[in-house]
Amino acid sequence: MIELAAIFIGIGFAFSYSSRSNKTNAVFLNKATSVDKLEGLEQHILESKPWNSIVVYGTVGSTSPIETNRSKTSGVFYQETASIVYERFFEDLPMLEDEAILLNRKEVPWYLEDGTAQVNVMGYKRARGFDYILKAYEFTDPVAKHFKSLLSQKNVKITDPKSCITCEEVLEIGTPLTIVGIAGRDQDGAPMIKRVHQIFNGRIELEELICDMESNSESYGISSIYFIATGMILLAMCVLEDLNEA
Repeated sequence: MIELAAIFIGIGFAFSYSSRSNKTNAVFLNKATSVDKLEGLEQHILESKPWNSIVVYGTVGSTSPIETNRSKTSGVFYQETASIVYERFFEDLPMLEDEAILLNRKEVPWYLEDGTAQVNVMGYKRARGFDYILKAYEFTDPVAKHFKSLLSQKNVKITDPKSCITCEEVLEIGTPLTIVGIAGRDQDGAPMIKRVHQIFNGRIELEELICDMESNSESYGISSIYFIATGMILLAMCVLEDLNEA
């Protein structure tokens, strides 16, 4: 029962962290300025403090897009990985394991456009949500050639050839994005987004986003209280049971 109590308390603290994270994010976004059209970014830079966050919407564009190897799509960021699932045998007992390697990665300068202006975007790869805006294409391939040293081990065996996958992840041209970041100017003095804090697929209204995060924070907070309280009750029952047996 102690193990079950620990699981409940652990889940409770995970919910508590999510609650605080959503609340902090909502407070942060509440201080951001929504710029309805990209042509208005110039005025925002003139009127606001340089560290004030902005929220903008547009679609991805580039003057020198990448043509991907396999999916034949055009993008501004591209990475290709090979992954494999295999069994490793210990005293004839199989354990499922996996491994992945990066085969290729490319990126080119890109901008956000909305019909009123084009704004270059920098500092985006560490932004929250970046992984979720990439379009994934998976291909079942004989990728064993990438894992020769692994597969040469006597206790390793591939049981399912379909678990050998090559994956392309692409930030495609024309992808609609909502970006939360810091505005600035490039070396020619043109408005740009010099750092991205968060990035979302599609058009997200700022007020709606804040409302969702506040709601999530409240829900996670209630769940946290429930799981921690339940875990503490189970823990107390264990202690009482041990005292009774002593």
